[in-house]
Amino acid sequence: MPQMEAVNHELTQRLLAESDASPGIRRSNRGGWHSAPDLGHRSEACYRAIMQMIIDQVAATIHDLAASMRMPAPPPLRYSAQAWAMVMRDGDYTIVHDHGTAHWSVSYYVDAGDADVENHPESGLFAVLDPRRYIRPIPGLDDFSMTQFTVRPRSGRLVIFPGWLQHYVHPYRGTRPRIACNVSVAPELLNPSPSLG
Repeated sequence: MPQMEAVNHELTQRLLAESDASPGIRRSNRGGWHSAPDLGHRSEACYRAIMQMIIDQVAATIHDLAASMRMPAPPPLRYSAQAWAMVMRDGDYTIVHDHGTAHWSVSYYVDAGDADVENHPESGLFAVLDPRRYIRPIPGLDDFSMTQFTVRPRSGRLVIFPGWLQHYVHPYRGTRPRIACNVSVAPELLNPSPSLG
């Protein structure tokens, strides 16, 4: 994401200080620091900016998907979001999990750290799994049998994926902390029609 350097710098300072001052919580993380899921309610400008950027990108993704499927543009939507941060240090990782109650999940890398990929090629890789088991490949259509893909974290990179996809993070190996903001997003109709009945 372009033009996020100043926001990333402030988020880095704030989140590192918070991770030093509080124990955080444990969810899917093994090691590392996990903030309370309240980033979307924080009033500081850097949190407002990151949330607005993420919601704008999710909205653009929905519009792009509709266009690619030759469907009409979606009606006006509002977005509910639950957001948290993670700070990973050497050896930290997350186990397989999903955010099945959300339509979309987002990972944004504030600072990707300095993963030692020379000695640990899978260091900190973000892996996404298709939870459908025993997919029989169609001859000549190998893409349909893909069950996993990975993303190499990079500072400023935004990853948007369906909340029902399982995902995890390989153990991070590096000397500089890796900082990510994660968001579960659920679009809702802005003015839902009254139910019939």
